Amino acid sequence: MSSKRLAHVLLLSFTFIACLTQPGYASDINLKKVSDAEKRSEEIAESQLSLGLTKPGETPLSTMIAITEAAEVGDWQTAAEYADLRFLPKSMSAEKGPEYMRKLGILWSKQQILDLSQISDSPTGHANDKLPSYRDLIGTLETQQGPVPVYLQHVPDGKSGKVWKISNATIAKIPELWSEFGYHPYAEKLSLMLPEFYLMHMENWQVIVFFSALFLGWFASGLVSYLAKRIAQRFEQKISGLMQFCGRSLRWFIYLSFLQHLALSLGLSVRARVWFDNSTLLYIANTILALGIIELYCNYKSKQLHAQDKGYSVALLRPLVAIIKIIVVIIISLMWLQSSGYNMATVLTGLGVGSLAIALAAQKPLENIFGALTLYAAKPIKPGDFCRFDKTLGVVEEIGLRSTRIRKLDRTVVHIPNSIFSSKELENFSVIDRRRYKHDLRISLNTSKQQLQLLLMELRKLLLSHPRVLAEAQRARFIGIERDAFVVNVNAYIDTGDINEYFAIAEDLNFHILSMLNQLDVHIAPIGQNVVLQRADSANLEVQRQAEQLVQEMIEDNQLPFPNYTEEERNAFKGSIEYPPTGSITKPKDVVRFSKEDEETEIRS
Repeated sequence: MSSKRLAHVLLLSFTFIACLTQPGYASDINLKKVSDAEKRSEEIAESQLSLGLTKPGETPLSTMIAITEAAEVGDWQTAAEYADLRFLPKSMSAEKGPEYMRKLGILWSKQQILDLSQISDSPTGHANDKLPSYRDLIGTLETQQGPVPVYLQHVPDGKSGKVWKISNATIAKIPELWSEFGYHPYAEKLSLMLPEFYLMHMENWQVIVFFSALFLGWFASGLVSYLAKRIAQRFEQKISGLMQFCGRSLRWFIYLSFLQHLALSLGLSVRARVWFDNSTLLYIANTILALGIIELYCNYKSKQLHAQDKGYSVALLRPLVAIIKIIVVIIISLMWLQSSGYNMATVLTGLGVGSLAIALAAQKPLENIFGALTLYAAKPIKPGDFCRFDKTLGVVEEIGLRSTRIRKLDRTVVHIPNSIFSSKELENFSVIDRRRYKHDLRISLNTSKQQLQLLLMELRKLLLSHPRVLAEAQRARFIGIERDAFVVNVNAYIDTGDINEYFAIAEDLNFHILSMLNQLDVHIAPIGQNVVLQRADSANLEVQRQAEQLVQEMIEDNQLPFPNYTEEERNAFKGSIEYPPTGSITKPKDVVRFSKEDEETEIRS
């Protein structure tokens, strides 16, 4: 590295350190005041130049317009023509007039803004300002010793006339003011080494320092963030997302806060500093930090709810967090607008009208959001439920702010808008607490009355005996005689909501009914009216005779269970059937036991 480049780097470093120790300047000037003053000044300057009614220096206003135009292009020699350089202290030279005007422009820009609407457009100046007729007050600069006024003075122009200029009393104060509020000597040297340019109302050296801080600050905040993440790693299991918070939200908060304080220490002009005086970067930093804390709490609460098996509340948490974030951003934005000088009543009125327009334009999205809140509050479904909506049958995967996602049985995914989903009929199969077992047995007309009676007895006994059949709505009835069949209705409820378990129990009941039909020689009637030509099957007279004899014995003993079994018999039947049946692989192994006699017989064989 060359000695010249090394000197540049060292000078830049010293300037950076020196700027960090520069004090900020308190001011009641805000963004709105600056914006309004600039707008008024531009309108006045344009009207004055376009009309051309006065010459530069003829009025206080024309003098300030001429100085402002010269300062904007860096023509301090022309600006010095409107400074009264007579009768200055011996330590000051009139030849340094351009330098004095440059420093006065910097000192003024640090504390004040030029509002041309406050400057007189009369050749005689302000008449009621309690000052001599040859003097007008432009403004004051605050110092540790008190305010220092900046005057315009009506002085001879050397051509038997008079012209308005910056007073020599004000020029005489510039060295003293510069020693207190001027740039650091290193900053002055760096400014002279760099080409003259301005960016966002910042001078060349201020631009270099600020943009250097953008990179240095990012790496410095990254180092702090890295150390914070190493510490947060120990607590990541308890507080999910803590490392992400330290890597993003905390880093941006430190970075923007650093830039805010750096900018206020650079001695910026009011027009550049007004963005930082209103803590714009701090508002952004605090917004990022607040959103990060909300997200961190959301992750922590989500993990806690999952541990408590409250998955439905987790689905509700996400949209609530989104709404809270929006509210936080709106509140901080309103606070920034207020600190910038805007009338909150006007802002809120505008927001009210704008909100109405947005609400009308975003009617459908808002309907979906309210539909989501309705689903979360009423809880008709939750992720994982199997349901039917209109013609859609499937499993609910996610309830979002806009739509609900359902995966159908063929594995395709359907997104249904929440506004529709929450307003139409919805059938949720996952909340079934019991399953209905219902069959209509169509018995052949060849079946005798006694066989039907025995079949009904056995069916009722089966329902009473099975341990998984509930007592509610339990029935087996001979409900109809049709031209092609006797109709026997079997109805019961199984004590499970799980469809797969229900099918297993229903299968077991079907096997029992099939055995009954075979034992009683009862046949299912064929469906339809087909004419079948075949040799008629002879009835099993022995079975019919036994059925008639058994029913007759019951009648004689008053044991016929019609219309129903007695309460004692019902209680005796309950649970007498083994389920799962003997030999099932799902039956506990200790259920089937051999007696001692069976064991001896097994040994002998």
